[in-house]
Amino acid sequence: MVERFKIGSVTEGLFTSKYKWTGVATVQVYSVETAELNDYDKTKVDGTSRFGTLVEVGDTVQEMTVTDDKSFNLSIDKGNNTAELMIKSASSVLRRETDEVIIPYVDKYRLKKLAEGAGDYTEFASITFDTKTAVQTLLKAAAAMSNKMVPKEGRVVYIGETDALSVKLDDKLVNIDKLGENSIVNGATGKIAGMQVKVVPDSYMPEGVVFLIVKKGVACAPKKIETYRILEEHPDIDGAVVQGRLLHDCFVLETQKDGILAAKKSA
Repeated sequence: MVERFKIGSVTEGLFTSKYKWTGVATVQVYSVETAELNDYDKTKVDGTSRFGTLVEVGDTVQEMTVTDDKSFNLSIDKGNNTAELMIKSASSVLRRETDEVIIPYVDKYRLKKLAEGAGDYTEFASITFDTKTAVQTLLKAAAAMSNKMVPKEGRVVYIGETDALSVKLDDKLVNIDKLGENSIVNGATGKIAGMQVKVVPDSYMPEGVVFLIVKKGVACAPKKIETYRILEEHPDIDGAVVQGRLLHDCFVLETQKDGILAAKKSA
């Protein structure tokens, strides 16, 4: 059997599992609120608190409903199956549908949702990205996230194949051997400024986005239904039916949206 080209998921392992189901297709995420600092007043002798007014700790609840509901329904007639030397065997059809359709679709959907929920980084709303500016722009983006207190650990950069060429050919990267040893100039995936770089097909990137930096755990990607099955005998055809359904979604946590930076191309 001749297999077609495919790539595995590029987004698995990026999301938090800290959410709970509260309905048929609804999830909730809780975050604890903080309080302003007071000036400690050691002059108070009237019995009131020297620490300031007592404030109850509150929390924020973000409720999200899973809405993206996709399915497929494929038939394999026994006559065609036999004539084509079992190339259309049900298990192969299901595997190909998963590898070549489901996984790429989910990755594209997630990246689009992440870009839509990104934090407010206005200086990267319209950038020039070429062989002279690519590395500097990525470093500035990393610094901008650090200035918003986003932890440096667990950052992942998503960039399309074409735009990744600008990074690979940037003199700042090519001429620095120590940096180049661990950078994407030597492979499809490497690191820049401590960030893991994932080079993906151009079609995976949201429209207008040059690169996307995502801190792991700042979004969730719940799957409510994930059904894949093979019906070997079906009343409507003389053969097998391969079916699948995926009810899923991707949500950026409101309190952690600064953990996503979407850099967009200049018009």
